[in-house]
Amino acid sequence: MQRVGGDRVRRLGDRFKAASSIVAASTLDLFFPPRCVVCDAAGPHLCDVCLRRSERTVAPRCERCWTPGCVGVCERCLAAPPAFRALCASFVFKDAIRDAIHAVKYRSLTAAAEDLVEAARPLEVRDDVQLVVTVPVAGRRRRLRGYNQAELIARAVAKRLGLSCDVTALHCLRSTAQQAGLDLEHRRDNVEGAFRADRRRVAGRTVLLVDDVTTSGATLDACACALRAAGATAVDAWALARED
Repeated sequence: MQRVGGDRVRRLGDRFKAASSIVAASTLDLFFPPRCVVCDAAGPHLCDVCLRRSERTVAPRCERCWTPGCVGVCERCLAAPPAFRALCASFVFKDAIRDAIHAVKYRSLTAAAEDLVEAARPLEVRDDVQLVVTVPVAGRRRRLRGYNQAELIARAVAKRLGLSCDVTALHCLRSTAQQAGLDLEHRRDNVEGAFRADRRRVAGRTVLLVDDVTTSGATLDACACALRAAGATAVDAWALARED
């Protein structure tokens, strides 16, 4: 019983820290007007100059996993279709957009998340999407950071689309190694079975799964597998940027 109580206290503490970070950022904006998180120019958190330095993803790309240089569906997706219907990302993860995402992720500049989603427009999703869900992070990482940057982005996406965002529908069951530096096979092994979805929240619904950055799509695929196993009708995936 003590362990259950302790877990509950830690979860409440995590939520309080995340909420405090967001409230603090909003309060600071009242006294210190926003500046570009990349070049420090006054104005939006990603200024027009830095936005022009951010490369958008362009066709041709795999219609399923968003791999560049492929017309239609790539051989990998034909051989082993991912659990999501389609994945897309707005930017290539480099230059100014990479610096901006890192500012949100590592420098606690959480207020920038909404401006980054605004910069990603047009954000096109299928008409049947009913719910926005975020890729979760393990409890230890969230406690260290105080928030989940993907959750901030997902909330901004849901607000823009006029949809509900459920940040508790998907849970991380265990800590995983950082995906960076792993090849595709090891990326898949690293996240296989690492997530579980709440059937009560997703069953019978079409879900838009949101993350900040994707590379191989392995994490999004593992999350989509969990959502489908919990009864989600279909899952689409979107990331702010893709590391090509």
